[in-house]
Amino acid sequence: MNPTKQEVFREMYTPCHPAFLRYCRGLTGNRDDALDLAGETVLIVFENLERLRKKDSFKAYLFSVARRLRLQHYRRIRFRGVYDEKAAELLPDQGALPDTSHDVTLLNELLSKLPDKQREAIVLFELSGFSIEEIRELQGGSLSGVKMRLSRGRDQLRLWLEEPSEGSRLETQGSSGDNINSLGLQSREGRDANENK
Repeated sequence: MNPTKQEVFREMYTPCHPAFLRYCRGLTGNRDDALDLAGETVLIVFENLERLRKKDSFKAYLFSVARRLRLQHYRRIRFRGVYDEKAAELLPDQGALPDTSHDVTLLNELLSKLPDKQREAIVLFELSGFSIEEIRELQGGSLSGVKMRLSRGRDQLRLWLEEPSEGSRLETQGSSGDNINSLGLQSREGRDANENK
């Protein structure tokens, strides 16, 4: 008995589902837009399943359709009204646990500051579990280009996370006079001072 189109699709999509939702969340920055993007992508991929020549390329095809849809959205959004981010942040988030919501919010804010290609590479690699070769296929370019985008994106995120901000990281003096933040990590200035001693 031949499997139906729905069964074939389900068999290929199910292993990709968690990574795909993380990717959509990373691209959009919020849960609702991520679910909209995922739903629209799944519909398009399902409708065009017969055109897929190699079943092994399903995951790359799925993610590339989501990426193209998001780029189309960015092009269209320029012609829409103003979105009020502060008002949207006041709405309660039903998706995250209270102890992780701050971390997720901070990560999404920092990811949104990265250039598009770096953000996409970080989301694909770190959140969605893509290999560097798969990212190269989606983004184009060379393997070294993907590695460079990942490296620069990580370095920039690390730099932003190490920057002290008022109220978020209280600097305290350790017993040896080292600057130690509230997470118990010695600041860059403290490490540099210790190396010069």
